[in-house]
Amino acid sequence: MVSINRESNLPLYKQVKKLIYEDIRKHMEEGDVLPVESKLEKIYHVSRITIRKAIDELASEGIVEKVQGKGTFVRSRKIIQEASSITSWTEEMKQKGKKTETTQLNIFEVFPSKKLAKKLQLTSGEKIIGIERLRVVDGEPIAIMYNYLREKFIPGFLENGLTKESLYEELEENYNILLEEANEQIRARIAVDAEASKLQIPPDSAVLHITRTSFLPDGTPFEMVELVSRSDKYEYHIKVTGRNKNKVY
Repeated sequence: MVSINRESNLPLYKQVKKLIYEDIRKHMEEGDVLPVESKLEKIYHVSRITIRKAIDELASEGIVEKVQGKGTFVRSRKIIQEASSITSWTEEMKQKGKKTETTQLNIFEVFPSKKLAKKLQLTSGEKIIGIERLRVVDGEPIAIMYNYLREKFIPGFLENGLTKESLYEELEENYNILLEEANEQIRARIAVDAEASKLQIPPDSAVLHITRTSFLPDGTPFEMVELVSRSDKYEYHIKVTGRNKNKVY
């Protein structure tokens, strides 16, 4: 049952856009063709102009692609990252059959900000290693990633650099560091100009900003990660279990 609310302050084309997107998300795959405009008019009981505005917005967001003379096709679905265990970004993408690459790699030594020093419980004068990367999937820039690592646990890292695509694989094999648990925070915000330029998205686009603090087996904080990802190409799924019921005495 199509639900268009003509009393709503939300424009009709925005409502239609949302309904078409939900239909794509639930029932369609990459390469599927959308119904023609005349059929969409009948489905949603709106004008041809409203349908076209809705489709144009979906196209501008990269969800569909209009091909002259052939129709409107579903583009690649969003990349979904499952937050149920500590895995590297590279491992996660490879499990999904995605071709990944890293560009604009920058590794540096720095004194931490007060925020980082507090998050990582650093001692006075302790330095950290910063890693900045642009992560590309199937030829498209998807995320900007910043990793901040406690230097004293990874001697020689600054000189040796990152020799593997996966940072966590590098830490495990070359430094015997296995991360036991992590705390994450996720929020939506507007991209700053530099981020929009790197991610090749319009200025003032929405992005997901994910922050993770990772811990060694003894509970020592070792790493802080900041991931800024395109919201039109990236979803973050969190698996939760049933809540514990406390006994009442």
